[in-house]
Amino acid sequence: MDQKKLIVFFKITFFIWLFFIFIISVYPGNLIGLLLKGDPTTYPGGDKISHFISYLALSILGVLALDFKKKGKVIIIFMTLFSIIMEVVHLYIPNRYYENLDLVMNILGTYCGLVFFYLKRFKLFT
Repeated sequence: MDQKKLIVFFKITFFIWLFFIFIISVYPGNLIGLLLKGDPTTYPGGDKISHFISYLALSILGVLALDFKKKGKVIIIFMTLFSIIMEVVHLYIPNRYYENLDLVMNILGTYCGLVFFYLKRFKLFT
C-alpha cells in the first residue's frame, strides 16, 4: 500500500473511531453493555481501562492520520478538549455519570499515545 492510501486509511479510521467514541459517550446508558449483554445500566467506576484504551487508540490514529510535526499542537489541543467535553456532557445525559477519574484516564490515554510517537521520533523507543 502506498503512503497516500495508508494516510487516507488512517484518516478514515480516525474519524470512525472519533465518531464511535462520540456515540457511546452521548448514549443515555451503557451502549456497549446493551449490545454485548443486553443491559444498558451504567455503574460509576467500572470503566477506567476502557476510557484509557479508547483515547490511546484515538491518539495513535490521530498521529498516524495527521502530520504530527506540523499539527502536533492542534492534535493535542483537539484531543484534550474532546475528552473534556465528552466527560462534561455526562452531567446532562440521563443514566450517565461525570467522573474525574474518567477524565484523567481519557487524557492519560491521549498523552500516552502522543508520548509514544514523540519518543519514537527521537529514536528513544523503537
